[in-house]
Amino acid sequence: MASTNAQLTSAPPYVAAAISAIVFAKLSDRFYWRMPFVVIPMGIVTIAYSVIISLNGALAAKKGVAYFAIVLAVVGIYPIQAAAASWNANNIAPASRRNIGIAMMNACGNVGGIVGSYMYLESEKPKYYTGFGLSLAFGATGMVVALLLEWSFKITNARKARIADEARLKYTEDELFDMGDKSPLFKHVL
Repeated sequence: MASTNAQLTSAPPYVAAAISAIVFAKLSDRFYWRMPFVVIPMGIVTIAYSVIISLNGALAAKKGVAYFAIVLAVVGIYPIQAAAASWNANNIAPASRRNIGIAMMNACGNVGGIVGSYMYLESEKPKYYTGFGLSLAFGATGMVVALLLEWSFKITNARKARIADEARLKYTEDELFDMGDKSPLFKHVL
């Protein structure tokens, strides 16, 4: 019975996460804006891990709250990669640099699985302050980085808009195309 119960309680977080990923992706495409759909899920992750840490290791005594926080965490975690991957791919040109950027992002994301395997220390059981704390910190840091990235893209787009006419006179269309995202005509997707 215990294994059946474990199986039944492990499904809802992933169902909620899948729904969350689809909803956030649809909204991101509808508004054609990536930053909020990276920042909001990271905020959800930050809240979820704050709740888990606040339980002070009393996960068994507060199963309902702990379970809710876990569901909340995966609801926040799942949409991040899709929005960040899209944002990354849309802001790198030409295709050769885009391919490298996507590969680097995937490699960094996969390193997260390695880090995650070692940050939940057995000696901290059941509080796992290092693991939960790092998860919280990664979520909060990700929000700050996404906001800074959006800000830098806005500044870069404004600077490029000011020199676009001059660049058209100075360079041929092929030269401007070959510059990729360094071209004054390239506009970063927000």
